[in-house]
Amino acid sequence: MKEAIKNFIYETISQLVVLDSQVVLFAMLVAIVVILFDSFHVVASKKLKEAGIQAKSKAKAIDGSKTLPINNYVSEIQGIAGRPDAIIIENGFSIPVERKPLARKLRDRYVAQLLVYLRLIEEFEGKKPPYGYLILGSKCRRIKVYNTPEKQAWLDTIIKEMQNILKGAKCKATPEIRKCSRCDVRSHCKFDASAHQIVTINSKSVAG
Repeated sequence: MKEAIKNFIYETISQLVVLDSQVVLFAMLVAIVVILFDSFHVVASKKLKEAGIQAKSKAKAIDGSKTLPINNYVSEIQGIAGRPDAIIIENGFSIPVERKPLARKLRDRYVAQLLVYLRLIEEFEGKKPPYGYLILGSKCRRIKVYNTPEKQAWLDTIIKEMQNILKGAKCKATPEIRKCSRCDVRSHCKFDASAHQIVTINSKSVAG
């Protein structure tokens, strides 16, 4: 009788130990799944933020994506080409997004690049996007650039100037002290930032 009781107690304790181990293992697996899900959610949220995708947006194309590949836009008519970092859908429009992860502030060249994308999308899709997005810096500062006639006229002057240079027109240098001081070929360049007027353009005037 005592032996039977002893065996019963031993088997019960053994089952409890096994049960506890399974419970602990299950709890560990649940914790790992939660941590992994949270990590994936953080990474995914960051990627979406970098691509300019918010709750009201829908991803149409993302550069580097296998499921949503982006197109190279090449316009023989306009003589321009471009490849946005992403294209999203907002209010029925295809909206280009350009990411500048190292940018500390808005630059005219960023605005001009985005305006080119807006013009290309209009040509190839037949619908004029009302705006585009620039995503600047490590904190992904989001700037909306409106596609206005004034901005496109400004882009026209830049494109014409580039086309004239390709045809043989002289290129006008605009040296900047900060950039020239870090240039690898400054010793071979005839332009000296310290001896020329520094040309700057107010980016806010073209980004609004």
